[in-house]
Amino acid sequence: MNKIRNHTKELVVLTILLAVAVSVVNAAVFVYQPLSITAKWNGPLVRFDGGTNAGNDDLGGETIEVTISSDGTEASITVHPCRRGRTYYKDILRVVNDRDEAVYVGFSVDTPFDDSAIIVAQLIVKNATTGVTIDTIDLKTGGTTWVPWTLGSGNELRIDLRFEINSDKIGSDDASLSLIYSTVNELLP
Repeated sequence: MNKIRNHTKELVVLTILLAVAVSVVNAAVFVYQPLSITAKWNGPLVRFDGGTNAGNDDLGGETIEVTISSDGTEASITVHPCRRGRTYYKDILRVVNDRDEAVYVGFSVDTPFDDSAIIVAQLIVKNATTGVTIDTIDLKTGGTTWVPWTLGSGNELRIDLRFEINSDKIGSDDASLSLIYSTVNELLP
């Protein structure tokens, strides 16, 4: 009986030693090696500029308001469409590429118009030189339009707006967009 107990103790000790040996073999080792990252920002490749109708008279004695940041990287537009019918705003904003290389451009509707009185809200992108429509973006639907257009060096896009509103009273709503551009024509991350 003592012989069995001694063998049992030996087996337990042997099992523990084996478990420790296996855990050392499968131990996770982490090595940290240095890596340095530097971010150097510079001016934008593309900038906003006022269109030919920016600052002109709007309906009801109002003004087509276009505000652009000093470096051209942000723009804000306020228009006053008629509360019934269709209103079209021509050439209120430009997207300008005054660099030496072409870029690919698209838009993301981050926050769409959601007031039910707005039947249609569209951002119409046109070639500023030819007036040819490149794309029409639905401002009532969120999401990214990344079927990018090529904006060549020295070229501009013209931005028009179209609204169709049906309301018995005065109202307002806001939408927000992002201009997206890249030097490569690849899928967005």
